[in-house]
Amino acid sequence: MNDLPPHHNGENKIQQPNSGQSSPIWCRGLIESFSGVRGVYGEGITESLAYKYAFCFVQLFCKASDVLVIAGDSRPSTDSLKKAMLRGFEDAGIKKIFDLGLAPVQIAEYGILTLKANGGVYITASHNEPEFNGWKFLKSDGAILYLEQADKLISLVHSPEEIKAIERREVLEVINKHQEAIDDYIEYVLEKIGQESIEKIKKSNFCLLVDPNGGSSVEILEKLFNKLNVKAEIINKEAGKFNRLIEPKEDSLKPLAVELEKNNFDFACGFDCDADRMEIVLSPSSDFSKKMGAPNVSGNYVLALACDAILQGTSGQVVPTNDVTSYLVRDIIKKYDASVFEVEVGEINVVEAMKKNNCSIGGEGSCAGVIVAPIGCRDGIITVALALKLMASQQKTLSDILIDYPAYFSDRTKVACSPEKAVAIREKIENYFKEKGWSIKKTGDETGGLKAHLDKNSFVWFRQSKTEPGVFRIYSECDQSKEKATKLLEEGIEAFNKMSV
Repeated sequence: MNDLPPHHNGENKIQQPNSGQSSPIWCRGLIESFSGVRGVYGEGITESLAYKYAFCFVQLFCKASDVLVIAGDSRPSTDSLKKAMLRGFEDAGIKKIFDLGLAPVQIAEYGILTLKANGGVYITASHNEPEFNGWKFLKSDGAILYLEQADKLISLVHSPEEIKAIERREVLEVINKHQEAIDDYIEYVLEKIGQESIEKIKKSNFCLLVDPNGGSSVEILEKLFNKLNVKAEIINKEAGKFNRLIEPKEDSLKPLAVELEKNNFDFACGFDCDADRMEIVLSPSSDFSKKMGAPNVSGNYVLALACDAILQGTSGQVVPTNDVTSYLVRDIIKKYDASVFEVEVGEINVVEAMKKNNCSIGGEGSCAGVIVAPIGCRDGIITVALALKLMASQQKTLSDILIDYPAYFSDRTKVACSPEKAVAIREKIENYFKEKGWSIKKTGDETGGLKAHLDKNSFVWFRQSKTEPGVFRIYSECDQSKEKATKLLEEGIEAFNKMSV
């Protein structure tokens, strides 16, 4: 890529293009929203855009004395984008950066807290395929920007106004804090598990099959499992070498199910590139797999497991979840006199609700997104540790624990829909189901979630994607059978097709 602006001195100016659009902005496969910036590297995502974002972030939210954190996942384009952002930070006046190197996103977020930084950026496209990349800017509390802050940043990047780089004499100081950040994070996980549970895990002789798929989590997983005396066969360990789809899901993790059937592992798990998503796989012959009709443990069951582990010994807590999270979580946490509070899909929406209600855990069951305070992002690594905690404390297999949970079944799909039409279609879908006598619940603005309830345990949900260009998501759930969930999904697709004509 050769479109990185030349190194600026105080006399140079950066001319910003005028998009004339509000957030989220879509162009050439590029999405810019409160969830972050993502697109195809070399098309929507370029070094020039990365530079502008870094520069404008400092202009809006930082002082020259602030210290920022930078880290990223293992995509081939991450290093080049990182260099562009460092140039942007330097030209905007930042004097010191803590570089955490190749590390999961939760390491970056927690690193801001432990290193007492003032914010930072994490370079990733999370569960998107390797040709994608992007970034998430982080506040001083480690979490991603609030909606209003993200909108300001996007607007400034695309403003027609000229921006002057800061004239400076000193060179930006970039300090390697990779190892310190990893060690701090591992101590955080162990603290959350608790010493009593750590000893029980160590004595349980657990054996796992783990697939980070060339992502950012290998080093951390190896060290954490060693601390817990967990035997783990970690496959696909070479950073940046992706041997399956990035997103861990049933299709991409089929080889793990095959290995589980042949070998004596307690369970398997697969991660995405930045390790915020993790999916658990059980042996196909396990009782839970037979009951649910698949070896993959849905993200909703994963979030329920994590809540069950974290809420032990508590009472009356609030657990924020996104509005497409299964009612399974609601049912599981009742024994702790806890309640669910639904928000719009989006990590920051859950995090904001957690902060307001002083919550210890929240999440997005739709993507196995477990968020444990004070870290403000989905965390697949601590989720595995919490599953081990539950198994050790109950002296049960994961299948035996899950088989006792209420059965909920889901199905989902993605349909093509331009952003320009999505709002009108959503409104028509709402009226369609109201006329059928279904109750309606909405979150967010006109681009947020729409949930049509058939009854208290069954729904169809719709939302315009804010991470994938031109995608409209449809999701169904019920407590009856997989076939019934599929029928509900088909009803949702039919409604979409009718309303999009």
